[in-house]
This record gives sequence, C-alpha cells and structure tokens, in this order.
Amino acid sequence: MLIDRRKLFTFCCSLIIPSISFGSLIRTPWQGEGPFYPDTIPKDTDNDLVKNGENAVEAGGKILILNGILVDTDSHPVNKASIEIWQTDKNGVYLHSGSFSRDNMDKQFQGFGRTKTDRNGRFFFRTIVPTEYPGRTPHIHMKFWKEGKNILTTQLYIHDHPRNKKDFLFKRMSLLEQRINSMKISPKTDKNATEFQTFVKIVV
Repeated sequence: MLIDRRKLFTFCCSLIIPSISFGSLIRTPWQGEGPFYPDTIPKDTDNDLVKNGENAVEAGGKILILNGILVDTDSHPVNKASIEIWQTDKNGVYLHSGSFSRDNMDKQFQGFGRTKTDRNGRFFFRTIVPTEYPGRTPHIHMKFWKEGKNILTTQLYIHDHPRNKKDFLFKRMSLLEQRINSMKISPKTDKNATEFQTFVKIVV
C-alpha cells in the first residue's frame, strides 16, 4: 500500500502536538493598559484625535494615519469590534489628572478615540506620532472589545526607536513579540514630511 508521506507526517504531528494549528497566525501580545487610561472620557471620542471637538485648530505634533486590520488566528476578519486608543500629546501629557506636566497639555489634542471595525475587520485612526515621556518609550495604547468582552489590550511601539531598548515593558517581550507590536512609520508622501502613515495587523 502506498503511503502519502506528507499526510503521514501531518497525522503523526497531530498525535504528538495536537495543540498546534498549522498555518495559524500568532496572537498579538497582551500588555497592561497602564495607569493613564482617561479618568474623564472627553465629549469628543471619534477616530480623529488631531481635532478636538468643534475646535478648528489642530493639535501639534506629526500627524499619523493609523490604518489596521483585526483578524482571528485563522485570518478571518473580526467585524463590528470596538476599538479604543489613547496616548500622550506632543508634550508627553496624557488625558489624565495624574499625568506628567499637566500645565503643558495640548488642549487641541483629543487624547482618546474610538471606532469600530468594518465587515472586513479594517479600522482607521487619525492621530499623532507618539512621543516619549519620563520612563517610557513612545507608544500608543489600544483596547479591543467584541460583544461587550475585552478581547485584547496592548501597546504599539515605533519600530527601531532608540528608546525601546531601555523601556521596561518593551524589554519584557520576546524578539518576536517586539516585532509584532512595532509600527513601521513612513511619510505619507515624499513631499510631506509632517504627515506619516502606518499599517498594523492585530490578531486575537
């Protein structure tokens, strides 16, 4: 009887390591929300953090177009998921009463935003390139909800930022996890060095 070696290998592996799903994606690592989740949610919570309410003046800092997609480990899009992000303004100040340097807060920056994934799992935020503050490398906090359940809380970092190596939370992750949670940021156009873009794939 002829035996297909590939099928035999797959069958044997399923007996030895049944928990492994060949071809599945690696989940985005969890990271704590930290102490600066807004203690007062602003009136304006849309996905454009650069404009705060009806104020015509935009926030300072380099604009970042954050595009992303939310999928499960089998690459299926997760639609109608709620997403929250929060981060410091250009001066390293959070929308939180206990934040550093509150007197330097950029009041034009929304500091917190929400959106939902579309039917293809895609989402979008207009924010600023994250800045550092005492003790932390630049990062963006993200929280994902589905049907009222928190399915992921994590932080996104700037790829190859020099402060990453000294950041206590970044150093706790493996090299693979660091790569997964890092954003590669590039200018949106060759002529516009004040507006940047990135794309992230979040796996839950």
